[in-house]
Amino acid sequence: MRILMATWEFPPLKVGGIGSHCYDLSRMLVSKGHDVHILTYGDKYSEESMEGVSVYRLPSTQAPDTISWSMFLSHQMEKKAIELNKEERFDVVHAHDWMTVPAGVGIKKLLNLPMIFTLHSTEKGRSGIHDSYTKMINDLEWYGTYEANEVITVGKDFCNEVRHMFNIPESKIHYIRNGVDISRFDKNKIELERSDYADDWEKIVLFVGRLAHQKGIEYLLGAVPGVLSQHPDTKFVIAGGGALDYYKSMAYRIGIAHKTYFTGYLPEDSLISLFKKADLTVAPSVYEPFGIVALESAAARTPTVGSYVGGLKETIIHENTGLHSYPAHIQSLCDQINRSLWDEDWRKWMGSNARKMIEKDYTWDKIARWTTGVYGKAMELWD
Repeated sequence: MRILMATWEFPPLKVGGIGSHCYDLSRMLVSKGHDVHILTYGDKYSEESMEGVSVYRLPSTQAPDTISWSMFLSHQMEKKAIELNKEERFDVVHAHDWMTVPAGVGIKKLLNLPMIFTLHSTEKGRSGIHDSYTKMINDLEWYGTYEANEVITVGKDFCNEVRHMFNIPESKIHYIRNGVDISRFDKNKIELERSDYADDWEKIVLFVGRLAHQKGIEYLLGAVPGVLSQHPDTKFVIAGGGALDYYKSMAYRIGIAHKTYFTGYLPEDSLISLFKKADLTVAPSVYEPFGIVALESAAARTPTVGSYVGGLKETIIHENTGLHSYPAHIQSLCDQINRSLWDEDWRKWMGSNARKMIEKDYTWDKIARWTTGVYGKAMELWD
């Protein structure tokens, strides 16, 4: 199968989980004999092969907002798709997230190809529809689901949310879970020292993610004093970009700055090492279509305390691979972190169970097979 994939982020240029998803999926598809071409953003035009995946990085332009920026990038993607198709003769186009909807729909119509659209989250869930700008993003998401021949979502609850929100026929929407490449965690090249982030006698509680309200970071900071009252030997390491100054200031106001370490954005190998060094990972999201952080933590044999929302309902099995807390509930989060920190043997047991779970159910081999099944259905109905 000759697959053209459009994504606004792709390693090493990535902001969130979409880039990692497209990277792991495309590599696995190539390993199964498929021909995969990626259209993505780059500071300047370039072509490269990454483990058999053909990657085309296309520059966008300075723009007053993200919608305008993505429209220009989509136009560049359409032009490149026309050029590539003269030799490649693609079978399907697969667009990821709202920013590539114009590209996906344009390529579908220009090249007469079936279109698959993967939704990784929704604007309504991320920030709410409260002005003309957020409504336009929501409308682009709807347009993608309308024009796509098949729609893929990354979480079970999220699948139902999207189906009802955009009135998608049940036969057209598919739930294909996210995954994690275990080999990256077994062969990572960087080994950080615990002393880089915490004293030798301190336990490490790790948060990894974008510093934004959706990820519930304020609830974690609010829970820190209650955890320290029972476990003063704890350090909270917060890894990720976003509203860094805002949350640093919050930590100072609460009086926990000496017990929090904000790393900012970290490259993948450093993050993997941190997952391994941590005693516990925390995912206090208020909205989470899937929650890949829990899987990455599981790959490192570290249990996760996560909110009982969205995909975290699936990726954490309560009191077996980690613990659930009530979303947006400081005391509940504090209680579950304390429960875990009291018992090291229990933490290690849950971490071991988490690793076994992803080895069984969250491999990219399975995900690639399910995805090619959706491609095949789209192609069959298109013909």
